Amino acid sequence: MSFEDLNLNPAITKAVQDAGYTTPTPIQQQAIPELIAGHDVMACAQTGTGKTAAFMLPALHLLATPAQVRSRGPRVLVLTPTRELALQVSEAAKKYGKYLPRINVVSILGGMPYPLQNKLLSQPVDILVATPGRLIDHIQRGRIDFSRLQMMVLDEADRMLDMGFIEDVETIAAAAPARTDPVARSPARRRSAPYWPPPPRATA
Repeated sequence: MSFEDLNLNPAITKAVQDAGYTTPTPIQQQAIPELIAGHDVMACAQTGTGKTAAFMLPALHLLATPAQVRSRGPRVLVLTPTRELALQVSEAAKKYGKYLPRINVVSILGGMPYPLQNKLLSQPVDILVATPGRLIDHIQRGRIDFSRLQMMVLDEADRMLDMGFIEDVETIAAAAPARTDPVARSPARRRSAPYWPPPPRATA
């Protein structure tokens, strides 16, 4: 199987090929078609098997289609437990989305100055990558518009719960539209299963 067989937007496939990848890994082969179809997914695989691309490629494929709702808010939200992982996810989004027109990736993390984050959030955002605590700060201040959010990812979900983010994740999920497609992704090395609290009225 090749990446072309996954029916991704050609601009995304070209970026993947530029990165030196020709054959999707097993987790990518299983997760990408499900996510493109709009299904909820919980994925678990060993570190180094391409889990980030497994959710980022279909997220970018979603963004290749114009939004149906007009707003500045993100269409894709990725929650990560740490600043370092958030930066890695942001770089992956930029690398695989480089041939898509006007894809704006914004990171909202602890340790970043609030004035800079406010400026970033005042512009249209396509992919928002955030740590839970800082994102809740902005939600409570009314700076996040989730009206066009279509996909939400919990990256390393079990680690996020181990670090005590369960209430933060539930608060963020409750703020998301009921139509949002949730994705939970965790490394296989951990015993605890990924947990997803569905938004109100959503099915998971």
